[in-house]
Amino acid sequence: MNGHIENARSEDILAWAFDRFEDRIALSTAFGPSGVVLMHLASQVKPGIRVFFVDTGFHFRETLDMLDRIRERLPVTIEVIKPELTVREQALQYGDELHVINSDRCCAMRKVEPTQRMLVGLDAWVTALRRDQGPSRAQLPVLENRMVNNREVAKINPLIHWTREEIWRHVFAHDLPYNPLHDQGYPSIGCAPCTRPATDPNDERSGRWIGRSKTECGLHTMI
Repeated sequence: MNGHIENARSEDILAWAFDRFEDRIALSTAFGPSGVVLMHLASQVKPGIRVFFVDTGFHFRETLDMLDRIRERLPVTIEVIKPELTVREQALQYGDELHVINSDRCCAMRKVEPTQRMLVGLDAWVTALRRDQGPSRAQLPVLENRMVNNREVAKINPLIHWTREEIWRHVFAHDLPYNPLHDQGYPSIGCAPCTRPATDPNDERSGRWIGRSKTECGLHTMI
């Protein structure tokens, strides 16, 4: 499988990964349409597959509502993880607008650190990243080996060849739940203070951190 993994079907990549890493693998999701498709495919290969969601404390209500909707619809086991500091504790230490003053620091505390903590108990991490999501993801491989907390963790991206249109066709064909904000011009949804409707129809992530050069929260660059 290793030699052909770049061109394999998503379901075959997932089956290979689940067989190789057994109970030391989990999917991550923020409940975007690609994440929903990933969970749907994975649950068909391995019902009850482990999934984790980082509740940053700043998500839209619509995003948090997806948790129950997915649990009702798909046979997956979702674990909610949170930052070490609550939103109030962070505000007391760093002020109410850390996301404005130092958005990298905010993302590192509220997204990257909880994920790093989750990965301590895993040998493999499955994401829903796609190459067509924007320039920062255009060269993604299916399989990466990343150093996390001084140990190697396999990062598996089985949807890299999917297009936005293919993702949505799959969502509608299988009547999968999706975040209603996508119908309001938000193709990519992160924390509410740093997410706006897309400004470029050809770049899904153009509504994230508007006015800054930043295009990633750090999960897929720091880890």
